[in-house]
Amino acid sequence: MAFRPPAREGISPRKVMLTGIVPASPAYWAGQAGDSAFSPGTRLEPGTRLPGPTLAWYHPSVPHEEPIPFDYRVVYEDGDLIVADKPHFLPTTSNGRIVRETLQTRLRVDFGEEDIVPLHRLDRLTSGLVLCSRNPRTRPAYQRLFQDQAVSKHYRATVTTPLTFEDTLRLGMRRVRGQRQVIVDPAGTPTITRLSAHGSIVNVWPLTGHTHQIRVALNYLGHPIVGDDTYPVDRGLDLYDFSAPLQLAHVAMQFDDPLTSHERVFTL
Repeated sequence: MAFRPPAREGISPRKVMLTGIVPASPAYWAGQAGDSAFSPGTRLEPGTRLPGPTLAWYHPSVPHEEPIPFDYRVVYEDGDLIVADKPHFLPTTSNGRIVRETLQTRLRVDFGEEDIVPLHRLDRLTSGLVLCSRNPRTRPAYQRLFQDQAVSKHYRATVTTPLTFEDTLRLGMRRVRGQRQVIVDPAGTPTITRLSAHGSIVNVWPLTGHTHQIRVALNYLGHPIVGDDTYPVDRGLDLYDFSAPLQLAHVAMQFDDPLTSHERVFTL
């Protein structure tokens, strides 16, 4: 197995290509590279002049973050998987602005296992079920389920005005650089969303996995989700405004287990 330093406080190390002289900080360890002059895992002493570009690992400096006052709940666990009920406002993994206050980091710290990795993501504002791998040996089999779109995911949303709709919505969607909103564009990425609504509660089964797919689909129908800070109007990003939770939750998932072939069903 290729060398990698252990995670620190649940946060994974990073790789970098060093050239010139090894900096005084942070600490660096040689990575796995066929042309490296250093054995994998060798501490690269500060001030050392490198003979050429050298792959190295280091632990990033992560400042203190304001606590997010909501926590996950474990729905299920075994030797391969952890199923967590993620709260609103807690990112699944780091989004660049938040690193410590994420579901992944909290699970790693609480379980004392640095190999815990979410197999899919929920938006920061979306609550509900997240399937996580804790076993690197079996992880690829479960990752393929999501790559092959072999996981049935059921969401439930509360919309601002009652909706009657029982159909599959097919839309092209496109992200615009520099904007938070995803736009509907016939030339964009095709998305498929099955919806069942007879009132303010909408049951949703996304058959594709585009960013903000459910939020965009319901806004397109003229029935945005209660608490949505981006659709129909982008109200700006405030990571610590907890006053209006997005009323969208991932409430069930179903798949055939790739290891046992048995059907697995998880619900809230």
